[in-house]
Amino acid sequence: MRPSTPKRHWHLPLNVFATAASALILLVVVSLLGYEAYRGAQNALLSVTEETVGHINQTLDEKLGRILEPADNQLRLLAHAGLSDATGLDAQIHILPTAREVLEGNTLVDAFYIGFPRGEFVLFRPLRDPNVIRAVGAPEGARILMQSLARTPRGALRGQYRFYDAQLRLVDARNMPDYHFDPRTRPWYQRAHETGGTVVAEPYVFFTTRAVGITLARRTEDGAAVLGLDATMRSLAQELDRLRVTPGTEIAIVDAQQRVVAYHDAARVAVANGDQKVRLAQVNELGVPVLLRAFEHADRSGRATAAMVDGRGWRLVARPLGSQRHEGLTVLMAIPDDELFSSARDIVHRQVRVALLLIVAAVPLSWLVSTLLTRPLHRLAQETSAIESFDFTPRPLSRSRISEVDRLALATQRMKGTISNFVSTSLALGSETQLGRLLETVLANARQAADARAGVIYLFRDKRFLERAHGLSGEADELLFPASLSTEEQVAHPTVRAALERTVVADGGVRIAAPLLTRDGALVGVLDLVLAAPLKGRDDARRGFIEALAATGAVAIETRNLIDQQKALLESFIQLIAAAIDAKSHYTGGHCQRVPELAKMLAQAADEAVDGPFAGFHLASDDREALHIGAWLHDCGKVTTPEHIVDKATKLECLYDRIHEVRMRFEVLKRDAHVRALQAQQPDGLPAEAQAGLEAEWRALDEEFAFVASCNLGGEAMDETRLARLRTIGARQWLRTLDDGLGISWEEARRRTSHGVRPPPAVENLLADKPEHIVPRPPEEMLPPDNPWGFKMDVPQNTANRGELYNLSIGRGTLTTEDRYIINEHIVQTIKMLDRLPFPRHLANVPEIAGGHHERMDGKGYPKRLRREDMSVLARVMAIADVFEALTAADRPYKRPNTLSQAVAIMSRMVRDQHLDGELFELFLRSQVFAHYGERFLSPDQRDDVDVDAAIRDAGLA
Repeated sequence: MRPSTPKRHWHLPLNVFATAASALILLVVVSLLGYEAYRGAQNALLSVTEETVGHINQTLDEKLGRILEPADNQLRLLAHAGLSDATGLDAQIHILPTAREVLEGNTLVDAFYIGFPRGEFVLFRPLRDPNVIRAVGAPEGARILMQSLARTPRGALRGQYRFYDAQLRLVDARNMPDYHFDPRTRPWYQRAHETGGTVVAEPYVFFTTRAVGITLARRTEDGAAVLGLDATMRSLAQELDRLRVTPGTEIAIVDAQQRVVAYHDAARVAVANGDQKVRLAQVNELGVPVLLRAFEHADRSGRATAAMVDGRGWRLVARPLGSQRHEGLTVLMAIPDDELFSSARDIVHRQVRVALLLIVAAVPLSWLVSTLLTRPLHRLAQETSAIESFDFTPRPLSRSRISEVDRLALATQRMKGTISNFVSTSLALGSETQLGRLLETVLANARQAADARAGVIYLFRDKRFLERAHGLSGEADELLFPASLSTEEQVAHPTVRAALERTVVADGGVRIAAPLLTRDGALVGVLDLVLAAPLKGRDDARRGFIEALAATGAVAIETRNLIDQQKALLESFIQLIAAAIDAKSHYTGGHCQRVPELAKMLAQAADEAVDGPFAGFHLASDDREALHIGAWLHDCGKVTTPEHIVDKATKLECLYDRIHEVRMRFEVLKRDAHVRALQAQQPDGLPAEAQAGLEAEWRALDEEFAFVASCNLGGEAMDETRLARLRTIGARQWLRTLDDGLGISWEEARRRTSHGVRPPPAVENLLADKPEHIVPRPPEEMLPPDNPWGFKMDVPQNTANRGELYNLSIGRGTLTTEDRYIINEHIVQTIKMLDRLPFPRHLANVPEIAGGHHERMDGKGYPKRLRREDMSVLARVMAIADVFEALTAADRPYKRPNTLSQAVAIMSRMVRDQHLDGELFELFLRSQVFAHYGERFLSPDQRDDVDVDAAIRDAGLA
């Protein structure tokens, strides 16, 4: 319904109220000034920071010099002290006073040592650090440790630890027979011996003290020995902590190999390798991501680089250390922006406070001006909010003296009416699931919106006909809207023209036909309306709305058709898989088709229950669809199960029954016996005694093969007596004269080669478990405990074990542990396959329904070892349906089908053993689902009487 035309009234232009922008302008100006002030303060702070970095670099360089220069001076003096002859223990003891002066004169020296040309070695270490004292096991009162490797009078090297107190009195001495150290192999010895001057090694972690330091070495004046000093860098790490620009500043020194030489937290610098050796941490192992970022991205000019690390702004600096004694060191520094620019933010905060005072002063004036502007706009906002909430209740038109706002109010009211009609139609189309009712909805809304007195919808069929689908009936309507129109013969008809021309066709201004086109332009039908009043020259609104409504209806029809087609395709695909599984093995034929029917019958019984545990259970349409799909696909994983495992009828059967091989070997033994008898034959014929022995051995072999053949069937339990006899028979030997490696597969040849090959002639046991019988399981087929599906199955180590004795020794049945796992694994493959399918939300529980029918109520089932409370009702329904169908199936040649009473008795025991759900089993019996299933799928001789109450008592439910 169109709004009435408003009366004329005067308007004011919007610029009358433009003064309200003054407050905003003031805010923008102050913000710009504050921003510029903040930028200026930032630049100043950055400039100061870069200068500070230079000073820090110089300070650290001087600190490193104070570590290295005293140690170098000591080495220069000691090189002239005549220490090169101290190769014996007594001579080394005489060096103690000199060593004490060296160690006490420089607290940064961690050890002083001498290496001699014949492999002798002596080291003096101060016992200041408790960690060192514990590491060497120093006795009470010991202050200096002397580690000596000296020559005995006979020329042998002997290692000894000697502990001295502060007065150089011996406290303890220990011989160290396992102390083997050759200083001549060490880089410090070799470099110092070659150069003649002081050499400085790369920083590293000292083995004993776990401290970071540098080794300095120098050859003695006569060149007969090499002196060494270990200088720690503890003071350098302490200096780093003192030089931090802000509390949150991170600073470290790294070498060219990215190793951290100094950091304020010394515990992070030393890390252990897998062999328990300690080394310098790499910068990426330090646990400080921002320093790693500084090393990788900051340039080496000392200029600060901005970066975001872990959501925090930083200024990163990397600058080479200007040391002349040890090149390749770089100082890394990272300063957090929030700490560095705190003073700049304080300036901005003060300016913001001033700006707020100015704005607060301007608020009253701005409020007076804005009130005149916002009052009508507020009413329009309420109106649009109502439209947003799908509230299309008619309300009086909100007028305004501002021309732009007034036009907006008129447009909003017209928009409200249009959206109301369109939304009501769209909601009706979106909520309808049946195509017939969907077409009725489209037609009804189109007639109402277009003010049409009659109308129909034609659907396009067979690319030649328009068939009337929905519309008014009666003789008059037959004249207006024929039941069928040919797009080849009736091209002049307005409805056919709309279909052929793919456009809206108006006939006489009263009749209008709009094509129903899909998103890709395909024709699905025509909307044909007879209007109550003809279209006028400028009345394009109704025409456009009819065209838009036709497009919406076409999309809705297309969507419904696609959904129906997809469901039909999915249903065909599901039944195709199930039929393929049933056809794969004649032992399980029809199983995948019967289980869904039984599962649906039991689920329906639960839905219809008015009392008991299932009184509150409701089977929604989505649940029915999920159960239908899950039941049909509950064994889809069997497509991966080898047929020779599923159909394994005897113990030795693989792709064929290997009992024929065993029979052949018995035949060979019989021939061998015959040959031996013939060899003993006399010229006048076989002696009676030999003939009797031959026949006795034949009878024994015949009886033994009969026993082996009975073991192969799996009908009897293999007790220890039968197993012992089987092993005795298997120990019989026969002579193989042919190469058993000829004509075999590449895979079997590889397994044989890995365990050795016996060339012919070879004597072999009659029955054997050979290495080539073992097929190892690939690592990718194992199920780790944290697998994404939650499987908790025990996976055998081997994929297959085809050993003859191993298979014939199976306790019950014909399946080995490996065979049983392959059979059971079908449910694993079922869940994996279904998890890969993009089920919609309402079918998300299909994998759970299909994959739970081998679980038990006590948690001992497979593949996830779920308990009853972990399973849905429909998953427990599947378990009962799967078991009952298997017990009563008549198309399995390896067993006789059970009658109803026999199957129910077996299931009663399974319920008592917590294999099946008791509540569902009782419902299964009392609702007579088993009987209804029997009438449809079982033969008359299977449909015997069942004592329901007795079965419930046997299950422990009464």
